[in-house]
Amino acid sequence: MKRTKPRKTLFFLISSAFLSIFFVSLNVSAQTKTQIRLASETTVTDEYIKLGNIAEITGEEVKTNRLKQISLGYAPKAGMFREIRREQITLLIAAAGFSENEVLLDAPTQILIRRASQNLNENLLKQAVETEVLKNFQSENVNAKLVRLDLPSNVALPSGEISVKADAKNVRNFFTPFSVSIEIRVDNVVSRRFSATAQVEAFGDILVANRNLISNEKISETDVRIEKRRLEKPLTSYFQKFDKLRGAVSLKNIAEGTELTSDSFAAGVVVRNGDLVKIEGVSGKIKIIVSGEARASGKIGDRISVKNSQSCAILQATVIDQGLVRINF
Repeated sequence: MKRTKPRKTLFFLISSAFLSIFFVSLNVSAQTKTQIRLASETTVTDEYIKLGNIAEITGEEVKTNRLKQISLGYAPKAGMFREIRREQITLLIAAAGFSENEVLLDAPTQILIRRASQNLNENLLKQAVETEVLKNFQSENVNAKLVRLDLPSNVALPSGEISVKADAKNVRNFFTPFSVSIEIRVDNVVSRRFSATAQVEAFGDILVANRNLISNEKISETDVRIEKRRLEKPLTSYFQKFDKLRGAVSLKNIAEGTELTSDSFAAGVVVRNGDLVKIEGVSGKIKIIVSGEARASGKIGDRISVKNSQSCAILQATVIDQGLVRINF
């Protein structure tokens, strides 16, 4: 019994030394490897994911930088998530030229990746649509407002600076529900495009009949008056000033108080062949008026031939009003 005790003590010492050397060698081996640590969940901000975006990588600088650049593909859309398995990362590391002896991967079986996001402020959308739509009603005699705008709720966007652009240039009638195109950019990159239904309500000072008008009757300035009315047709359909009605004739009977619209009138002939006219010669601020005779019939804006009564010269002039033509020198 006295002899076996030293043998056991010697065996214990040798075993302890061997295990110490073994664990030291393992520790040294681990320390020489590049270490990659991943959490079970992480959030990214970029559109493309690299290993360096989701992992803590330590070790030799050259190898660390190479590992950080390994691409993991697209990030999920804002508000969504993507799952990447440990096996996928292991394969990508191997494909990048790293052996098992070079890398120590500390990662769960499955990694959940989310995209950093922000919710779009509806007021920002409304302001963009109002700016685009209401610019069509910039008349001092028209009051317009947006009374309907159907927007999607909880629009999730990537993090970054938001800008919104609305487009309603192809809308013909803003007073019935219409579609407006909306483009949302984040850091000047298009993030979302969609359409929203909108509608405008407007009141404007327009011309109405001051008396009952008869079909084919030439209208005069005393035949109309201005009233504020709710607009139900495109603004260009109404008359706000008499100038555009000068020389026009009605195409149908129009009752007193009826709104006057462009589809109810046609330009009438205000100068007829043989009429005596005033010829107005204009050159800058200089104006000369002479008498003449029309050699053709014309409506306001038409060019006709006229004869100067003094010189007997035949000239080309623009019809300005009843009995008045103009020549620009």
